[in-house]
Amino acid sequence: MTTYSEVGRPVTREDGPDKVSGSHIYPADVILPGMIWGKVLRSPYPHAKILNIDTSRAERLTGVRAVVTGRDTKGMRVGRYLQDVPPLAEDRVRFVGEKVAAVAADDPDTAEEALNLIDVEYEPLPAVFDPLEAMQPGAPLVHEGPLSYDSPAGPVQPQGNIVYHNT
Repeated sequence: MTTYSEVGRPVTREDGPDKVSGSHIYPADVILPGMIWGKVLRSPYPHAKILNIDTSRAERLTGVRAVVTGRDTKGMRVGRYLQDVPPLAEDRVRFVGEKVAAVAADDPDTAEEALNLIDVEYEPLPAVFDPLEAMQPGAPLVHEGPLSYDSPAGPVQPQGNIVYHNT
């Protein structure tokens, strides 16, 4: 039988002392000349239609390089394993904190100021906060219609209460 001298012994973390002392350099600590700063505007509603987004005041702010909304990213999808999430909400938001707009600016304060100049008009929709209530007939749907995914093995049509409505 082989015995291992590592089993039962603590593992020394090379970055431990720097992190504990506060001297570790994180990516957010790196500031380079000419760096552009980004900030994201998030939804205050758990479920709502986006009726209009007016970015004109933010776009005119000195130091703002770009303002992007779901109109600009419509059809794009991102995700670690399944590319099924829009980078910015397109027509509706489905949770508090969903990304609605993004700003790129010369510094973080300008980016934050630009976010405050974006006007979003929402129409709040019914939301459900209880899983049992969500399964009741007529409960508000997060996604309209059945979801389907393509895979290298061919189209996938998930079945079941969580991914397929009204089963």
